[in-house]
Amino acid sequence: MIWICLVAAVPVRADQGRLYKIATVAWAGWSPLHVAEAMGFWKEAGISVQVRDYDDPIVILEAIRAGRIDFAMDMAGTLVGLYMADTPVQALAETNWSDGGDKIIVKRGGDIRQSLGQTVGVFLNMPSCLYFLGTYLKTRDLKIGDFRIVEVNPEDLTAQFVAGRIPVIVNYDPWATLALRQGDGVVLATSARFEGCIPECLWGYRDHLRQIPDEDVKKLLQGWVRAARWVNEPANWPDYARILRTRTFRANTPLTDDDLRRYLDGVGIHAPAFMLERNRNGGGLERYLVSLRAFLQENGLLKKDFQVRDIFDNRLITEVLAEELKATGLPVPGAPRPSGSAGTEPGRIETGGRAP
Repeated sequence: MIWICLVAAVPVRADQGRLYKIATVAWAGWSPLHVAEAMGFWKEAGISVQVRDYDDPIVILEAIRAGRIDFAMDMAGTLVGLYMADTPVQALAETNWSDGGDKIIVKRGGDIRQSLGQTVGVFLNMPSCLYFLGTYLKTRDLKIGDFRIVEVNPEDLTAQFVAGRIPVIVNYDPWATLALRQGDGVVLATSARFEGCIPECLWGYRDHLRQIPDEDVKKLLQGWVRAARWVNEPANWPDYARILRTRTFRANTPLTDDDLRRYLDGVGIHAPAFMLERNRNGGGLERYLVSLRAFLQENGLLKKDFQVRDIFDNRLITEVLAEELKATGLPVPGAPRPSGSAGTEPGRIETGGRAP
């Protein structure tokens, strides 16, 4: 069992008048937040939520620490890094993963071995990025310690690569694609090569979450689940594309439908059945965290030991997903299946979801 019990003398009651704030960046995998807000899914669930957009993941960490936001999206590996730095993180659900949107890039004609002992720029010097990079390096008989890792925010990282100041970078779309186009870059590997190497989560500060009613957290998760189902419906593409342009990628240059689909092809937004598989006891996120711990230990990066229960509380998300699957007539993993049931959900569930 990986559930975490939050102890309180009196249950925290729902606060109908409270506005919850959730932080995100320009990333296709987290676009269901903008969909849930724009389509009124949270309002229909009986909760007020405001999505706040940031340019730099580091600023989000500062904002949630200061209490200016209540929830955020981030890579699961980043939460491990925060935990090792004594930050009271709590992952509430794995919602999606990078499936090609994160890229390791070098200049055309270059090779990773030419940069031994030199700088590799990463958009976040956290276990999330290092695990992806390290997994690739292992295929080349190399390791993280063979390079000097430098953290630069995504936009500046691309600019440094284009200017020729950093020869190898790890960045995500749209900034990775800009590095390829403007910096004569080539891709050494993407996150799609190592499926599930960058799972991503909704999370909050453990201390802050103790003051938020479980029912409100469930409503927040219900809004995400409904939005994730909505974005996978081809008929919704015109509205989805509008939301992507005006919210998710509002700060970027005008984007064509092909641009948007390309960014969406770089992520896997989990549909409910697959999301339950990732979040259940013994599921995909738990296995990832165990593998990540082994990687950190092997590379001398395990600054503070951890167990799955230190990072992840799956109690509420598994309840929400079980209710969702029952409501839609789909089988719940672990429950008896009707005779003749194939046990799969229509659409792009088995691998997490794609752009319509």
